[in-house]
Amino acid sequence: QIVSDLDGTTPSPDWLKKSLTAVGVKPRNLLVDVTNFVLFELGQPLHAFDKDKIVGTIQIRHAKQGETLQLLNEQNISLQGDELVIADDAGVIALAGIMGGLRTAVTDDTKNVVIESAFFKQLAIAGKARRFGLHTDASQRFERGVDFELPKLALDRAVSLLAQFGNGKVGQITLVENV
Repeated sequence: QIVSDLDGTTPSPDWLKKSLTAVGVKPRNLLVDVTNFVLFELGQPLHAFDKDKIVGTIQIRHAKQGETLQLLNEQNISLQGDELVIADDAGVIALAGIMGGLRTAVTDDTKNVVIESAFFKQLAIAGKARRFGLHTDASQRFERGVDFELPKLALDRAVSLLAQFGNGKVGQITLVENV
């Protein structure tokens, strides 16, 4: 779902920062804090992409062998072709269910975001994080299975928080099924 015209300089509310700190997560900025908060509140991983850094349209597909991705942790990975990825017209922007890419990362200057809330089958994610030496909250949850009904609830919660505290304008929802 798209949320636009955010004020990235708006700090997260104190209650949200305290909630994240209580579970061992360092608050960063409103966008990251909201996605992390919803993860711990509801158990549903979310990802925020900077919409203005996305080239063309977003697709969910299998990687092409040899495609590369620079992850949020600045690690460069070479994909083998059996990984589920999120891509735009310029290439891979996230390793689905595991970690996003640096090219479309949100910053304090981000004004427009695409919030991804997904249900990934366990077998599509299983073993892929370990392949690249990664261990993320998202991969841990998706490998064990998340409730099929949770993505919509979590998306609504995150978008509501961003609209309330970041003064964002809520846009359209795009639903992709059976990839």
